[in-house]
Amino acid sequence: MMKKTAIALICSMVLVAGCGSAENPFTQDNNVEENTENIETIDEEEVAEAATAQASVETMDENTEDPEADMAKASVLPAYEYPGPELFYSVLYQYIIDECGQHFEKADVGIPCLNIVAEDESDKNDIKVWGDFWYYNYELNGDTLEMVSGGSFPGCIHIKSTDEGYEVTEFEMVGDGADYTPTAKKIFGKHYDEFTKMNEDTEAKEKTRAQIIANYVAANNLEITQYKDYGWEPVKLPEENIDSFYSTLD
Repeated sequence: MMKKTAIALICSMVLVAGCGSAENPFTQDNNVEENTENIETIDEEEVAEAATAQASVETMDENTEDPEADMAKASVLPAYEYPGPELFYSVLYQYIIDECGQHFEKADVGIPCLNIVAEDESDKNDIKVWGDFWYYNYELNGDTLEMVSGGSFPGCIHIKSTDEGYEVTEFEMVGDGADYTPTAKKIFGKHYDEFTKMNEDTEAKEKTRAQIIANYVAANNLEITQYKDYGWEPVKLPEENIDSFYSTLD
């Protein structure tokens, strides 16, 4: 835009010089060399000024973009990985991330929260895990993880033991709306009352959630001290040792 203005100004001055010459030919003859020098001087000065101004604008743009890029990089958190030693739970947690996380837009980090009701390992080809499986998306704000999306996926996950490790073969999920209770009773079977009781104990579920977040923070050496849901007060993360927590899952 500034270059176009400089060119327009130069053209205007040439026009003025031309009109003056038409009205007074003798002035044109006597001062043609002087006028030409003036026009050339204006041309060089205006173009130089325009170029300098344009360079300044480009520099400002670069300086404006760099801090934003740096902030964007700084806000990226490491992806969640199960920090415990058990391969079985590593596969289970990753499955929740892949299967349940796909229903939400990406955020700074997605962290699963498994509220396990019961497990049955009697058949290695069909290990069953009943529970209320949550997936939460968080954005980092200072030292706080703010939840921006997430959801509950109750049901039974079937896992097969293989030579390579473990593989999820099926996820029986509880239905929505009117289908919720009948499908929950069918899927949880004898564990249905335990499932209902667990869902009513919101304090215990939040304790599990806070511990899982704290373990993620500790495993990645992050300076995060709390998490927060929209409209609620922040919740401080516990300082319990990771190993002592995951040893209770054995």
